[in-house]
Amino acid sequence: MIPLLLSSLLLVIGVGLFGGALFGRIHARRLTLLVLALFAWGLAGCMSLGGATQEMPPTVEPAPTQPPEASPTATPQATATPVPTETQEQATPGESPLATPTPIPQAAAAQQLSGQLVFPSARSGNLDLWVMNLADLDSLTQLTTNPAADVEPRWSPDGSMVLFGSPEGDRMNDLFIINADGTGRRRLLEWPGSHEWGAAWSPDGKYIAFTSEKDGNYQIYVMPFDAEGEPVNLTQDDFFYTYPDWSADGQWLTFVSDRSGNWDIWKMNVAACLDARLTGADADAACTPLQLTDNQDDDLFPRWSPDGSKIAFSSRRYSDRDIYVMDADGGNLTRLTDMPGNDSNPIWAMDGQFIIFSRRPQSDWGIYIMKADGSDVQELTDSPGEDRFGDWKP
Repeated sequence: MIPLLLSSLLLVIGVGLFGGALFGRIHARRLTLLVLALFAWGLAGCMSLGGATQEMPPTVEPAPTQPPEASPTATPQATATPVPTETQEQATPGESPLATPTPIPQAAAAQQLSGQLVFPSARSGNLDLWVMNLADLDSLTQLTTNPAADVEPRWSPDGSMVLFGSPEGDRMNDLFIINADGTGRRRLLEWPGSHEWGAAWSPDGKYIAFTSEKDGNYQIYVMPFDAEGEPVNLTQDDFFYTYPDWSADGQWLTFVSDRSGNWDIWKMNVAACLDARLTGADADAACTPLQLTDNQDDDLFPRWSPDGSKIAFSSRRYSDRDIYVMDADGGNLTRLTDMPGNDSNPIWAMDGQFIIFSRRPQSDWGIYIMKADGSDVQELTDSPGEDRFGDWKP
């Protein structure tokens, strides 16, 4: 404000000096007055520009757009569905975010943990399968040494085998079985040219549900294990389906689909649908899924609790991907994690008392564990390579 007043005063003085130069009686002073007038006007102009510059607001650079989350290793993204972006969203009504969990010392947590965790890790330079004894977090056993990436392991219900995906040789990602000690590796399907992933055992071990693009887009199939019979396409439509998981009673199959326009969680009466597909009954009625979530961003990796009452999953309803849990009918949605970075791939452990999940604080995925209410978060793996997609058995 002051520079502008001074510049105005100098402008007036310059006008007076210029008038004296034009109409003054003493001709010898006219040149001097003219020079002074020009000097006053120049100084006034500089002060005016300086004042205007000081009152201009600072330039604000636009915030960079966050990149989309990386797709899971050896798992394709659906080209027909937009890749999820990590945008800030409003919370879905009914959510009840919890306070940030407080980590507990490893020694105290280890007294509560039991069972074995199988997971893919790149700690050896390649994604292979490893087994950790949760009672002794330093106890690690490498199960596979395949040159290709071995991913998404699932224990058989009796714990004697591991089901996983791997792109062996020049093949696309296929399903394999190995014994719990890493021996007896064999391919589960012979479907050249197609891509299979996201497999899960039925609770009785008789069937395996998985995702395949054999029929042109991502569909859910069920096949008998160690019995005669071809895989059956349960979904059979133009939408995309992936990551199936069985309820504890074997009646329901939950999965992710883009039927609603983005990735939401659905469930299907798998027993009724499979029977209808095999017998030629009214499959449209028996195989129509029920929608459990309806969120504008993607909900992924659903897993049933051991008692079948709840489903854990990951979602980006806020700026980061977090772990959520809901009732089996989609109600009572609760947010369990609220930490910087992305949380994904939840699995239940120790009769549903704990949830194991993957976390990427910055650029590297690790495996963590917390109580089923989201408290007492603890890191299970600490290696420079990726650790993700685990599965637990007693």
